[in-house]
Amino acid sequence: MGSLFAGTLGFMAIILFLIGSVIGALILWLLAKSVGKVANANFLNSWMVILASSGVCALLIYLIGSNLVSLGAGGMVAVYIILLSSAYITFGKLIWKCSWMESFKANIIWIALTAAFMTFAMN
Repeated sequence: MGSLFAGTLGFMAIILFLIGSVIGALILWLLAKSVGKVANANFLNSWMVILASSGVCALLIYLIGSNLVSLGAGGMVAVYIILLSSAYITFGKLIWKCSWMESFKANIIWIALTAAFMTFAMN
């Protein structure tokens, strides 16, 4: 019975992640078109930016592991924001085939919102 509950919980987590990433991709696509002026941005490649960035950040956080805990809450947020910023801007540039500045402008609002949410959630 416990494994059925864990399987259902894992399935629901995957569904919620996909729904969240679709909403995030829509927001990022609108930011890329309006703020970043990225000509190649569309919904699908914005979703790829979200998925690739999230995957790389999750992998790096997993690999760093318990060493982050020693930094405290502020250090954990700072490391996460640095990783997230690097991943979003780099994958934005690679996937959208745009300049670094266009990728930066498209992602900076998204990164600032994430930083604000993380800071609020950690306090």
